[in-house]
Amino acid sequence: MTNAIHLPGPVPAAYRPFIAEGLGTMILVLVGPGSAILAADAMGTLGVAFAFGFVLLAMAYSIGHISGCHINPAVTLGFLLSKKIQPRTAGIYWAAQVIGAVVGGFLLWIVSDQGDLDKTGVFASNGWGDAIGSPFGLGSVAVVEILFTAILVFVVLATTTSGYPLGFGGLAAGLTLGMIHIATIPVDNTSVNPARSLATAIFQGGDALTQLWAFIVFPLIGGAVGVFAYLSIFGRDQS
Repeated sequence: MTNAIHLPGPVPAAYRPFIAEGLGTMILVLVGPGSAILAADAMGTLGVAFAFGFVLLAMAYSIGHISGCHINPAVTLGFLLSKKIQPRTAGIYWAAQVIGAVVGGFLLWIVSDQGDLDKTGVFASNGWGDAIGSPFGLGSVAVVEILFTAILVFVVLATTTSGYPLGFGGLAAGLTLGMIHIATIPVDNTSVNPARSLATAIFQGGDALTQLWAFIVFPLIGGAVGVFAYLSIFGRDQS
């Protein structure tokens, strides 16, 4: 008599958002920075930008109904400050995003033969100046990361507001992230996401780690600015 195969049951509902945010952030890192690390020479700036946009769009429709598909600590901060989520939830999301990002970075490190096959020369890390071969300095990085993270957070909050047409939020967010990368990759390889920056910096080391603070601080400031813009238009009662 053949024994029946017993598949594991579903994860308890309370844990699903944590798993979704971790898995989603890991996939974002694998596809976004991964497209640069493994194929920047073939894809170019435009191709890498599209990869970031497409992966966010795909994740939004895959896990958006589970966790909201933040997969970005700055976006989670935006939801916290606009009171769309509770502090405890934000803390859980941040932990999941960091873990997922590091796992994604580690997998890319393995696939790229411990970085030896990296097409970017910096493991797709964020930075400025000679650290990444960019003519832009820290001042440009600060403006870019604050401004464009604010735009991303504003779009995500606006598309999760009551009254926004159902089903189109993921499309808007994905297009926004892609456009942001088209505009800002030449400046600092585009962060607008502290978890994404951490994922590559810890495996690149050196200047990437030294400059990492900027890609944590400035995107988080940008997230707060995005909340201010959102509340200025929609008001707290729409949150």
